[in-house]
Amino acid sequence: MTTTQPRATVDVAERSVTRTVRVAAGPDAVWRAISEPEHVAGWFGDGCETEDGGPLASGTKGRLHFEGYGWFAFEVTRVEQGRVLAYRWGQSAEDPDRMTEATFTLEPDGDGTYLTVHETGFTGATDDAVRAALDGNREGWDVELDELVAYVESRSW
Repeated sequence: MTTTQPRATVDVAERSVTRTVRVAAGPDAVWRAISEPEHVAGWFGDGCETEDGGPLASGTKGRLHFEGYGWFAFEVTRVEQGRVLAYRWGQSAEDPDRMTEATFTLEPDGDGTYLTVHETGFTGATDDAVRAALDGNREGWDVELDELVAYVESRSW
């Protein structure tokens, strides 16, 4: 039976987007899905490349591809193996200097895992531009994390 996951929320004052989903798989599977480029590309956009070709680790630089939007640079800023992964990435393929930070936190829950994404650092020339960026990424996390849940739950890890 499919359950509806809570949707992403926006905090305008903090300029952040947050979403928590429950994945019916253990933390190891979820960790692999968010830290190994071949799995990241299976749910987050359609391409993930790292400079060294390896998994995401502290200091790793790479890029993510989203069809119709292009490549977005990222740099991993924090890793607590199996629990927390954070990276800075471009808000816009056209302006790679404008970056936000997305932090993924995993919490075991019986035979599943809660995954929370908290993205901060949204900027813009106007409040309307910031709000548009927040709303765009809120919608994006709704789609992408639904894809992550389906991706992880469809595999035998």
